[in-house]
Amino acid sequence: MNEIMANIKNRRSRRSFLDKNIPDAVIEEILEAARYAPSALNKQPWKFIVVSNKDVIRQLSGIIRGIMMRIAPLFPIFRIFKPELRDPKVMGAMNKTLSSDADTVFYNAPLLILVTAAKNASRYAVKDCAFASQNMMLYAHSVGISSCFIGRADFLKMSKEARRIIGLPPGHVIHTAIVFGYAPANEAAAVPERRRDNVINWVH
Repeated sequence: MNEIMANIKNRRSRRSFLDKNIPDAVIEEILEAARYAPSALNKQPWKFIVVSNKDVIRQLSGIIRGIMMRIAPLFPIFRIFKPELRDPKVMGAMNKTLSSDADTVFYNAPLLILVTAAKNASRYAVKDCAFASQNMMLYAHSVGISSCFIGRADFLKMSKEARRIIGLPPGHVIHTAIVFGYAPANEAAAVPERRRDNVINWVH
């Protein structure tokens, strides 16, 4: 199998990490992979906020949990307007965060990278930041580092304290958040089933 295809197929989202820091030189390589992602008109609208202090990551996780606890009574109303909240898996993850003191947001990862862009940077900024994020996850996997996209990091925008802690530039929005770390070797990640039917419309 082609080496790149093998890397794509073997990458898994992991939510359990060893208590082991990622060397700064490797973090720089992960960021280099991101910088070489494609972007519309080569605008490169992204800014990368790197958090490698586990105490700060836990603090951010606590802020997110606090916000979720405050708005939890409104979830039944939110489900009317947000279909994703009707997904049992989504609600299961949220309920786990609400009911546990453990870090079920960033999973005790040693590294968190937030990809942001100015609101008026480009109409394609969210796509550009997604490309950069995928590059980081694939490169990390190729050097033995696991990763996971964290959707609940969206709640950070609701906290002035969180924006201050991470140094979010004025006018910037967080488009993606990814945790990285070394996964336990004895925890094999399940291979998710991939859809084959009804996903391709091939016009010859």
